[in-house]
Amino acid sequence: MPAQDSQGRYVTPSESPSGAQLASAARTTTANGTAFDTSGLDSLSATLAITARSGTDPTLDVVLETTADGTNFYTVLAFPQQANTTTGVARVFGPLGSSSRWKWTIGGTDTPSFTFAISATADRDA
Repeated sequence: MPAQDSQGRYVTPSESPSGAQLASAARTTTANGTAFDTSGLDSLSATLAITARSGTDPTLDVVLETTADGTNFYTVLAFPQQANTTTGVARVFGPLGSSSRWKWTIGGTDTPSFTFAISATADRDA
């Protein structure tokens, strides 16, 4: 029988919370993603895939931030800094607050840009 979450819903051991995925897109500026619900999750397993980059000496830093109060976010863990395209860098992030968001910082000169996506699945204790 599947495990139940704190609201009594049946859940699979790994599922993707709404908003945890970040669609592939070309990004040229540092930004925060939209916050998504991580209440009741123990951790998030995520993969960063970079398919294109441009600019001079571009760098990409991606972190997962979490919050318990919806206002004060703190970094849970970061992917290693990236400077090239990659098929995927995986990390497990946790413990998590009630909501989380992706944050990325793009550095470099001559209009640096990265096209990247994040796929993620949630991990809960059974």
